[in-house]
Order: sequence, then structure tokens, then C-alpha cells
Amino acid sequence: MDKVVVLGGGAAGMSASSRVRRLNPEAEITVFEETKMVSHAPCGVPYFVEGLFNDENLFMTYTPSFFIEKRKINVKINEKVEEVDLSSRVVKVNENGTRKNVEFDYLVITLGSKPKKVKEEGDRIFYAHHPANAVELRKALWSLNKIAIIGGGILGVEMAEALSNIGKKVILIHRGGYVLNKMLDEDMGKVITSSMDVELRLNESLEEIKEGGRVVITDRGKYEVDGTLIAIGVEPNVDLVKDQVKIGETGAIWVDSHMRTSVRNVYAAGDVAESIHMVTKKPVWMPFAPVANKMGFVAGSNIAGKEMEFPGVVGTMITKYKDYFIAKSGISEAEAKRYGIKVYSAMIKSKTRARYYPGGKDIYVKLIAEEGSNKVVGGQIIGGEEVLGRIDMLAAIIMKGFTVEETFFVEMGYLPAIATVWDPVIIATRQLMKAE
Repeated sequence: MDKVVVLGGGAAGMSASSRVRRLNPEAEITVFEETKMVSHAPCGVPYFVEGLFNDENLFMTYTPSFFIEKRKINVKINEKVEEVDLSSRVVKVNENGTRKNVEFDYLVITLGSKPKKVKEEGDRIFYAHHPANAVELRKALWSLNKIAIIGGGILGVEMAEALSNIGKKVILIHRGGYVLNKMLDEDMGKVITSSMDVELRLNESLEEIKEGGRVVITDRGKYEVDGTLIAIGVEPNVDLVKDQVKIGETGAIWVDSHMRTSVRNVYAAGDVAESIHMVTKKPVWMPFAPVANKMGFVAGSNIAGKEMEFPGVVGTMITKYKDYFIAKSGISEAEAKRYGIKVYSAMIKSKTRARYYPGGKDIYVKLIAEEGSNKVVGGQIIGGEEVLGRIDMLAAIIMKGFTVEETFFVEMGYLPAIATVWDPVIIATRQLMKAE
């Protein structure tokens, strides 16, 4: 009987363990999760803080008891793995104050990511990351009036929306010249930056936080607030194993296409593992739940004897701020330049519905194609509606290497209530054809 141990009960961990169980009913599967939650959704934290839902159990797709009773997976919550010995094939766990050793035949490392932190600590310095801490975070933030957010990436923008929607005065401090600058090119980034209704302090770098989070000092100013939320990014949570497995150039665990690490019968998946970008062919780290779920599925399949490969990623992501949904797939022009890929692009503004159908909203589409091959390698969309479907289509187009002309001839659906007869994506493609 194979003994499978999974470190971490998030998206990747529960996908891997569920897949092993599906294919191998006899396997002994144990999942160790440090918090009280498994199969959880960190992306929901800003919406919980905003008060859009109140039951913290809704963070979990399935509860621990579901996995224990229905899928016969031995889920151990509130148990911290303190040490991993890959040579002896043992994990050392603290169970209710007692240290015990658990042997494994297969190990799946799905420890996720952790927030990057500032050097200061204080009772008014906060991080929004794990849903297990969301109740405490919401209680603290709701008691404040003026809040500084450090970082204008996806989490910073989402938390700015959440806090401003509940009447908090938000100061968003960001060292970039526009928000979401690691996601969007400047022409698209400025569209969303100009629409934000919180106080923006751009091109400012954090220098110090004083008085436990009540004073923020940057290279350009000093801000007195009631509290400070840190949203400067996340990093792979590799501390437990970094000296025993190969770490990739992204800082995440190196894995092959089967999700195998450099150690036999040890797999890694989700936010803790790096992948290959299907456009650049270079290692990349994409800490997003859909990627984590599929990595876990692949790892579990291979452990159970059904060969499967993870093809890589194209970096599809989507967020929102107030009336706008903001999405990207593939590479940006800035990323293309960094990787030495010569590209050309087109950006258009259109409407989401036929001109005679009421309620149409603005939508901006930017497409990026590679010179020579004319393959579409990137897309960015900002719009009031119907953004997700369009970016998902572009993700498939980029994954399969469609040319600009092939993209132009994709047969998209048309209904005046949700589209224009010349879809905005096709209009942008037509502009790209002029630039060829």
C-alpha cells in the first residue's frame, strides 16, 4: 500500500490527494495543514473584508470532514510540519504538542506562498493573505478610518476597492508610475489608474513604518494613518525543503513536466512550484489557484500511475476595481523587451454591446504579436463587462500559437445585448493586421 503524504491543504494539495484517491482506492493518503482550512480560496479575502459574505467556511470549496468521510483522505488540520527528511523519507509533525514521525513513499509539497513582509512589526501593520486569518483581519480593519496600503499590485488594488467601498479613507502608496505595472503595459495601466477614486501616491518608495503602523514614511512624504496594510507581493514558501530539493531560478521549487522535483518520488505543485511560460519558454512563477489545481491534478495522476504532463502557463490573470474588470494573458510589451522578443501591438477602445442596445460599457483591448511569426503572444483587456470570456479565448489562442490572421477568423458569438458585431478583440486584431 502506497503511503502518500501531502504538505499543505490548499488548492494544489487537495487536488493532488483527491486525484490519487480517484485512481488508487488503496493508497494511504495523509494531508497536513497548518491552519483550520483546506481547499481554501485566498482570493476571497478582500471580498470578506468588504463584507460581501460573513461565513468564513465559504472560503473552503469542501470541508475537512468532506475529504475525511467522502474521499477517505486523512486530513490533519491545525498540524504544523516542523521538519522534512527526504533522505529518510520522513516528515516530523507537531500534533497537539507531541512530535511524531510520519513515513512516506510519495511526498507532495504544496506549501503555497507567503506574503513578503516589511522589517517593522506593530499592532497596526497588517497582511491580507490566508483566509484562516480573515476574521481577525476584518475586525481590525473595520475599526480603523484611515488606512495606508503599500503596494499597487493585484492585492493592493483589490484591498483598496474593498476598504473604500466600506467608507474607509485609503491612501495607496506604490513605487510604480501606475497601478498593476507588473501586469499591464503603461498605456493600459493608466486607464485603470485614472479611474481609481482613492488617494494615489505613485512613484513613491516605502522607507519606514513607525508607531506600530500609524506613520508611513516614503522617499517623498510622511503619512499619518490609523493602520497600514502591506501588499508588496508574495513569495514561494520553500523554507522547509529549500536545502533538500532543487530550487529554480524563480525562487520556487524546480519541477519537471510531471511535477517531479529533483528527489525521487517527491513532487511539488501550486504556488510553491515554478513552471515554464509557453511563450518565452523560460521558467516562471504563477501563484494562481487555477494553475495550482491543475498542477496538483497532474502530480496526483503521476503518483497513481497515470502519466500526465503539465504543459506550462501563459499567465492568465484577472482582477477588478469598482466598475472595471482587468485581465491579461501571455506577455506584455515590457516582458517581451525583457526576453528579447520583438513584437508589435495595437490598442483599441470599443463598446461591450451594440450601439442601440442600452447599457453598453467601455472596453479597452490591447493585443501583442511577435514579429516574423505573427503569432499572438499577449493580450490585455479592461472593461465594464464581458472581459473574462474574451481573455479566456485569448489564453487558448496564445497557448495554441494562433497567428494574427487565424485569430481574426475565430468565429465568435454575437448578440447585441452582450457583444458588437465586430467584437472588440477582432477589432484589435484587425489593427494588428495593418501593422504587419
